[in-house]
Amino acid sequence: MPATPQAGIFAGLNPAEFNSANPIVLFIIQTVIILVFCRVLAIPLGYVRQPRVIAEVIAGIILGPSVMGRIPNFTETIFPMESLPFLNLAATLGLIFFLFQVGLEVDVKVIRRDWRESLSIALAGMALPFGLGIAVSVGLYKLQNDDSVPFSSFMLFLGVALAITAFPVLARILAELNLLRTKVGAITMASGLLNDCTAWVLLALVVALLNATNGLQALYVFLTAVGFGLFLIFLVRPLYIKLCIKTGSMEHGPTPLLMTVTFVIVLASAFMTDIIGVHPIFGGFLAGTIIPHENDLATKIAEKTEDLVNILLLPLYFTLSGLKTQIGLLNSGPVWGYVFLVIFLACFGKITGCTAAAKFCGMSLRESFTVGFLMNCKGLVELIVLNIGHDAGVLNDQVFVIMVVMALITTFMTTPVVIKLYPEWYQKQRAEELREANGGDPDPSIHPSTSVVPTKDPSMLVSGAAGGVDKFSLVTMLNRLETVPSIMALIKHLKQPRTKKEISFSNSSTGTGSDDTRFTTHIMELHALRLLELTERASDVMKIRDQRETQRYDPVLNVIRTFSSILGIDALRTRLEFRSPNEYIKTIADHSEQVDADMILLPWTSNRHNVPSTPAATKDDEDINPFDKQYQQHQYPVPDVEFATSAFAIKHTTVGLFIDRGFGLVQDHALPSHATKIIVPFIGGSDDRSALMFALRLQLYHQARALVLRFVIKDHKKDQEVEEVEGISEKTTEIKNDQQQIKGKRYASVRSVQDMLYGSKSIRADMDDDDTLFTTLFTLTNEEENPNVACITIDDNTKDSQLYDVISTINHHSKKDNLGRHDLIVLGRHNKVDGKPWPHLSSSTPWPVSPSVESPSGQHHQYSKEFKSVLGALSFGLLSSNAQSSLVVVQSATHDKRIMSSPE
Repeated sequence: MPATPQAGIFAGLNPAEFNSANPIVLFIIQTVIILVFCRVLAIPLGYVRQPRVIAEVIAGIILGPSVMGRIPNFTETIFPMESLPFLNLAATLGLIFFLFQVGLEVDVKVIRRDWRESLSIALAGMALPFGLGIAVSVGLYKLQNDDSVPFSSFMLFLGVALAITAFPVLARILAELNLLRTKVGAITMASGLLNDCTAWVLLALVVALLNATNGLQALYVFLTAVGFGLFLIFLVRPLYIKLCIKTGSMEHGPTPLLMTVTFVIVLASAFMTDIIGVHPIFGGFLAGTIIPHENDLATKIAEKTEDLVNILLLPLYFTLSGLKTQIGLLNSGPVWGYVFLVIFLACFGKITGCTAAAKFCGMSLRESFTVGFLMNCKGLVELIVLNIGHDAGVLNDQVFVIMVVMALITTFMTTPVVIKLYPEWYQKQRAEELREANGGDPDPSIHPSTSVVPTKDPSMLVSGAAGGVDKFSLVTMLNRLETVPSIMALIKHLKQPRTKKEISFSNSSTGTGSDDTRFTTHIMELHALRLLELTERASDVMKIRDQRETQRYDPVLNVIRTFSSILGIDALRTRLEFRSPNEYIKTIADHSEQVDADMILLPWTSNRHNVPSTPAATKDDEDINPFDKQYQQHQYPVPDVEFATSAFAIKHTTVGLFIDRGFGLVQDHALPSHATKIIVPFIGGSDDRSALMFALRLQLYHQARALVLRFVIKDHKKDQEVEEVEGISEKTTEIKNDQQQIKGKRYASVRSVQDMLYGSKSIRADMDDDDTLFTTLFTLTNEEENPNVACITIDDNTKDSQLYDVISTINHHSKKDNLGRHDLIVLGRHNKVDGKPWPHLSSSTPWPVSPSVESPSGQHHQYSKEFKSVLGALSFGLLSSNAQSSLVVVQSATHDKRIMSSPE
């Protein structure tokens, strides 16, 4: 017998031809086609927030006899009957491990809190649909017209099929709609879990009846399955937990030995349930339920398996389900009548039963209907059940198609209906009602967060006219570990003393005199949001459900908690959320509004910023590897531009974008030996005023040196015309005199800085005028009292190169004061002169280049034009000029909310 040719296609072999001795080639072709179809279909369905399983089933229907099967020789070439057992083997293996993941999600703690409501909803959500399923089975059994299938088995199967709720898909929908930690989400999750577990038990009973020749044999099968489950729970589980402790998997994650044992348990359980007479997927489910949830072990094990199972193997199963679905069998009026009847009864039974039970448990009508529609989600679990029935011969092809259409419709309708029924405004309204019912505090079990609030000395807490509290509330985002050093360094400068401090407040605009003395307590309230991307992985949903454990062990939050404790932050509150990236800014905005934040400070670090780590890094370009040069373009990617645009769309509070260029990065060879220096370019407008206020807070308690460069850009011809107008106001004359007084270098007293930050409302109301602000703040002509806050007034009378001259001046002072990457430039996003936008750089004028001592030779940052509109002309110009200091770009709130907190 001649050997098989080894030259492959060069020997004339057809790679698509099925070979039972070597099925891998056709299997790869089939798998790639299935995965590509599933992913392409998932893109448009993702826009309407549909679960991926719908795309997988639709892909199977398209690849099956209903659509592409009509192409001549397509099915015989790509999906020949001889190849399907191999495809089915891989799909079934994926299904076993998927049910193992479903078992991993079974956590008794989910049910424990609201068990009465959950049990009521679960029972009502199963009893009514089960009864309706039995009722409709009479007609469908006649439609099927197959006497070889016992009616009792058919009836029980239809009852289970209509009563089931897809717990994994339900959890995913709740996570994507941010409902997992609402009361509706918590109760629905617990009800869905109870419903799912009960349905699997009933399905096991139905399968036992199908596989048995008589009732007694079916009883033996069912009791043996129950006994095996008890064996796993009471014997195998304790031994498994001991192995977890022995291998250190609880603390450090699952070891290879533990994963090997886990996989063996899953496969052995599937083997046992199969030879008992129950489907092997029940073994995978039972194996998942014995995994302990302590220290997030179940989540970490799920992370080890989910990508291979959910991305590669599971789509094969649901596509095979679609291949069995022949839409063409819906070919008559009575059949379509049964389609609509089954859909109506499935929805009516679930929605009515669950809604009535939820209303009886005290939920509002909107919340009750939301629970009903959520529990009506059939999803992939329903499809698994239908495939089991089809493979067992209970359902013929026509009834199978009817049930698949019902499963797809009920799953597809869940998300859009819930969005309409339970909108965000109603969630906030209900949350406020619950907060009032709880005495002003949110329910910590539904909105878990951790906080560090050191015990305060009662003597520090003063009230009434004799004292006050200066609370500065800051919200920041900690998405990546590399942003933590920069944020920690900036927070250190915002940390205010915890000791009682006597401050004299002045009511006069000059800052002299004192008629209001009080004791003020300084509280730095820090809200650190850790936002992680919500991916398609089931482990993300498990992390959200077990929010407290996930937040407790998060490395970034642990670092900021430890730092805040050492620093003595009076109030730190951390929160971890899973969101899609396009929802990050909205989440921050909503949280800042909820906590009444004074400022949002967002770190903005790009990996493309090259900060020298060794002296060798400052060599000329010819010493740099040419391949490394390709990645040293110092150019922000487009998503960063979108992030900044979204951030500055927040209008209800002050927003600061912290462009870090090494502010918190400290290398062993280059420890900072000087106090932080701050430069505040001031042109005019509310953004510049907010930037100045923020800079004053940064420098006040840590003796940082702040230099304010006030650029007076005036049209002197216009000023002269104004002076010649008769009846010029006395206030205008005083302002012009004040301008003359602050020419040159002036200094701010400690009292005037404190008055600015903590003064009375009448003082802060006068600060809406730039000239009044500077007259009140910079009251000294010498540096003896307070040399740390200085102001230099610079006249700029040019027309075409105003921006160029301003940037050159800033760079000159940066070089003069030796500003480096550990120093800051704090500036407003939009600069205005006399209330009008400031002129931009002339198109014929190139950007000046910063002569910074820390700038590597020949390296220049490149930024797209979009940055100019996002950051503002001055910020964009400083970045383009290669300024080495870190920047804080500030945008003020657009309504009357105070920029800085008052002790009153």
